[in-house]
Order: sequence, then C-alpha cells, then structure tokens
Amino acid sequence: MHKKIIFVIVLLPFIGCLMSGAQKERKKKDDQLVFLRAQKALDARDYADAIELFQLFTGNFPKSNGYTIALQRLGESFEGLLEQEYIQKVENGENEQIVRKEFISRYGHFNCWEKTSEGLKYNLIHYKTILAKFPDSPIADEAAYRIIPWESNYNGRPDGLLKEIKCLEEILQNYPSTSFRSEILYKIAHRFHILYEMYAFSTAPDIRNGEMASQYRRKAVYTYKLVLDYHDHTKYSQKAWRDLSMLEEGKRIYVFE
Repeated sequence: MHKKIIFVIVLLPFIGCLMSGAQKERKKKDDQLVFLRAQKALDARDYADAIELFQLFTGNFPKSNGYTIALQRLGESFEGLLEQEYIQKVENGENEQIVRKEFISRYGHFNCWEKTSEGLKYNLIHYKTILAKFPDSPIADEAAYRIIPWESNYNGRPDGLLKEIKCLEEILQNYPSTSFRSEILYKIAHRFHILYEMYAFSTAPDIRNGEMASQYRRKAVYTYKLVLDYHDHTKYSQKAWRDLSMLEEGKRIYVFE
C-alpha cells in the first residue's frame, strides 16, 4: 500500500508536466491556426475578417513569436480596408462625405482613423507600437518604412523630396539587412531624378540651379544602377531600368514643358 502511495506521489509531478506540455502544444496549435486563418483572409482581401482574426490573435497570444508580425498584418489590414471601402470609392466619383459617413458608421469602432484635409487616414498605430515596444523585432524595418510621411504634392519645391530621402536613408542605415533594400533604393533614386529635373528645368529662379541639377543627376544614375546591380531582380529593377533609360535619353518624369 505504501509503495502505491509513493508511486502516485512520484508520478503526479510527471503527469502534471505531461499535461502542461500538452496544453502548451495545444495553445501553440491554436496560435498557428488563428494566424493562418487571419493571413488567409488578408491574402483574399477580406480585410474586415482579417482585422477581427488578427485582433483575436494579438488579444489571446501576446507571448507568441508571431505577435509583432500580427501587429504589422493588422496595420496592412486597416490600410487595405481604408483603400477598398473609402479611397477607391471616392476616386471612382462617389461623394466623399457620404462615403466617409458610411465608412465611419461601419468601421469607426476600430478607433484608428484620422480626419485630415485630404480625407480619412489610418493613424499607423500598429506600426508605431512595433517601433516603440519591439524595436528589435524582425519586422521593425517594415514598420519604419510604413510610417514614412509621404508628401501628397511637392508643388515644384525640393523640401518634401529631401525629407522623404532622409527617412529612406535612415531605414537603410538602421536596418542594413532590410528586405526592402531594392524598393528603398529605387525610391531614393526616383527622388534624386525628380530633384535633378526641378533644379534643371524649374521656372522658379530660386529653384533653378545648374550645379545642383548636375549633382542630383549623378546621384540618380548611381542609385538606379545600385538597384540594377541588386541580386534580386524585382519590379523595382524594371522601374529603375525604365527611369534610367528616360534620364539618359533626356525624357522627363516630373517637370514638363
């Protein structure tokens, strides 16, 4: 009898470990299942479903290795929802105020929208959270890229371009192994190209400057070639080839006659 009691006492911790391991394994499987369902919805552009599923994931699996990736995917889902249900409708000629009212009535509870002079914007909160709380995340470079404040109109002035170039160069400096390197280099080259045209052909006497034009033309050529030399041939390689050809042939992309 005593032997049986001792055996049970010894066995109980072992059983507890087995149950704990099984629970962890089941939770891991639940984690993966929810993430895969959310990703499937995002890939299918079912943005509202993707948002609900990624929110379910982040709410229930905060310790998961995929947590910051889920935050990033949430950002993508919110941007996709805004594009699909607001931006495209307005661009197709629907009344902006009516579209905005309908959008807010359906999706305002997400509390991540900003009203600006240019219309509704996603406030980028999920990307900002990654950078603030998880700066060492493998997805931090993408978060930094997605919060760049792009200019909607340069108005023939270099200031906005220079700010964008600075942001892009900082990402390359802070994340030298970023998978966005080809894309970022192309966008830098493209902006050098526009700066060249501004300084070369602007009708504004305070902008036109032959020396600056030559400087930015050289920078554009050099950076386009960096994109072309990059080991992965992407759509940005094709864009770089096209824009470099236009530059060398004297065709303009920004300042026209």
